[in-house]
Amino acid sequence: MARILLVLLIIIFCGCDKNKSSTTSDMEIIQDTVLVTKSDIQKINFTEFILDPKFEKSLNWLKFKEMETRIQELKNGDLSHFNSDTKIVETALNEFTNTLPLHLREEAIESRILIVKTMYLRLYNIVNISTSSKENIKKAIEDLLESFSNLTYQINKKFERDSQKVSKPD
Repeated sequence: MARILLVLLIIIFCGCDKNKSSTTSDMEIIQDTVLVTKSDIQKINFTEFILDPKFEKSLNWLKFKEMETRIQELKNGDLSHFNSDTKIVETALNEFTNTLPLHLREEAIESRILIVKTMYLRLYNIVNISTSSKENIKKAIEDLLESFSNLTYQINKKFERDSQKVSKPD
């Protein structure tokens, strides 16, 4: 009877050790795959448009500047904003959408804003899912960077068209 009890205890202790080592190695794998660095983001290939300096003073849209700052932080590998509360992120995105200046309200710009908002929320969700891979996060970052760049391009085009309008003499 004592031998059976001794064999059972050995089996139980051996079984516990396997679970611990498996769990820590699984956690290490998850941490390694999710870590996205600044160098990973810099390797993303996309065409980046920046706001034309001559139009920058004309754009008095505070929420665009805030979004531009978040995008710059993202390019530096800082994903901390994407770990914040859902309500904070949704409020910031709604303010970004709702504070669009009247002189920029046109379909091309509004559609790009909607795409930026969608890509931002998509990245937010992917970052906050524990099973996300590094490649999924990098793809979502690339999509957000491209969409913001396209928004900037449309704003530049709008300012350029407005500056080319010549008033006709009477």
